[in-house]
Amino acid sequence: MAAEIRHVRTDSIGAEMELEAGDLLLSINDHPIYDLLDYQFHSQEDTLLLEIRKSNGEIWQLEIEKEDDEDLGLEFEGIVFDKMKSCDNHCVFCFVDQLPRRMRRTLYIKDDDYRYSFYYGNFITLTNLTEADWQKIESMHVSPLYISVHCMRGDVRARMLANQRAANIKADLQRLKNANIQIHTQIVLCPGINDGVMLEESIEELAGFHPSVQSVGIVPVGLTGHREKLPVMEPVDTALARRLVELAAGWQKRFRSQVGYGFVYLADEFYLRAGEPLPAAEYYDDYCQLENGIGLSRLLLEEFADLEGQLPEEMKAREVYLLTGQAAIPVWDSVIGRLQQIKGLRIELLPVENHYFGGGVNVTGLLTGSDIIRALGSCFPGKTILLPEIVLRDGQHILLDDMTVDDIMKKSGAQIIPVDGSARDLVEKILNRKLPGSLEDAICQNQ
Repeated sequence: MAAEIRHVRTDSIGAEMELEAGDLLLSINDHPIYDLLDYQFHSQEDTLLLEIRKSNGEIWQLEIEKEDDEDLGLEFEGIVFDKMKSCDNHCVFCFVDQLPRRMRRTLYIKDDDYRYSFYYGNFITLTNLTEADWQKIESMHVSPLYISVHCMRGDVRARMLANQRAANIKADLQRLKNANIQIHTQIVLCPGINDGVMLEESIEELAGFHPSVQSVGIVPVGLTGHREKLPVMEPVDTALARRLVELAAGWQKRFRSQVGYGFVYLADEFYLRAGEPLPAAEYYDDYCQLENGIGLSRLLLEEFADLEGQLPEEMKAREVYLLTGQAAIPVWDSVIGRLQQIKGLRIELLPVENHYFGGGVNVTGLLTGSDIIRALGSCFPGKTILLPEIVLRDGQHILLDDMTVDDIMKKSGAQIIPVDGSARDLVEKILNRKLPGSLEDAICQNQ
């Protein structure tokens, strides 16, 4: 096993030892380096023996003495140097299994890797951990982890995940608690399977693992129109959403009294489906379930409220449209309404219906180029269309169906401008200028 060095920082120990991009780090103090965890853990010692394979094939043995907290200055591509741990489950609600055919291969990869959970907040099930994995988590204190629990009844969880190892969830959580690992959990709510009494039991039992279990996020099952070989499932309807909103209010009140914060957090979708306003910012505490998307809408609204004082009363005539999934319409209503008060600005919301995935999929992040082109038609040539970057592959202008932003512009004739998830970037792209307090503004002031 080897970790390829992508970059060596100038004036670092690595540069001093003449390490270069393309060199392979084989071991530190005879410990193989399988991932970034290994590198960060084993490079903390003040005396190190590095085994390096140079690009010409030479093997170097480097003895290094340094301060305990001194970094070697090595950077790598990604966090896993061996192989990502894939999912061993066949969940009845698995979104990957509901994808249309002939999408790019990487979309069908099921990540269930504890290292991605630690570094990126990905939710994992624990069902594919070896004893060596467990010992590494414990000895390196890999914390926090994000765990997909779904149900605390072992037999029900095993059926939901189609994996008998899933029945060990209580023992697994106890082992993490014994190792003082912090855990954020999620429950994908599947009506008729893990809701009702079972949901309340799961909340109670997870609370029993506090403070190891730090939070519980509840999200609705996502159902596409491509479930031909999967069990029939019902979506979360308005009545159930309202019931959960009521229950969540009670849970939060109780846990705030018991542990000092809300502990249980509902996904924004429940409030939107219930026709209820989103909770205030205080509901989300420190936004500990943001990796699950819980609180993103409120965070956007709070950031926009902070920017309102910088909005102009009028501006040069400008026409802008904001693309969105249908689920987010209630979130945007107040923002768009406020922006429409600016004289000279015509700003409209442009909802896009999701035909590509079908079923009940209506979130912005799963919009495809083909559906956006369908929504734009021939009505927007030359018009400015803001496209949330959440629909794009990280760092690229490619959508889920492999269409590009350029493809959309060529087909529609519209000017497509990607915007990130922040209210600041949205407002700046709408106004076509930077607001005071932006990074660019700060740089200019310091020059």
